Amino acid sequence: MMDNSAPRIISNREFVEYEEEDIQRINREEASKFDNNPDLIDAMREIESRLGKDGRWEEHWITLDESGSRVYARIYYTSDEAVAIAADGRIVRNMKYPDEGEKVLH
Repeated sequence: MMDNSAPRIISNREFVEYEEEDIQRINREEASKFDNNPDLIDAMREIESRLGKDGRWEEHWITLDESGSRVYARIYYTSDEAVAIAADGRIVRNMKYPDEGEKVLH
């Protein structure tokens, strides 16, 4: 049996075979792991203090590698960067955005 507090990592193959109701159930299970980790708030505050308080938190499945393995993560987005953490408080991905976003050529 899997540790009920450890973030669940799902392979791309497994993920694409799930029905919508399976995904919703797993989303609820994974989201509850964030709520049940008393140390997570400290990890979130550290990320907010590093990136600035003007960001927003969202929860999404995020890919971990080129094979498409993914984990349900809480992601803090700012205008130029984002940091994703798993339910155990571990940073699983850092993303930086270009300074001016996508440029339009005329």
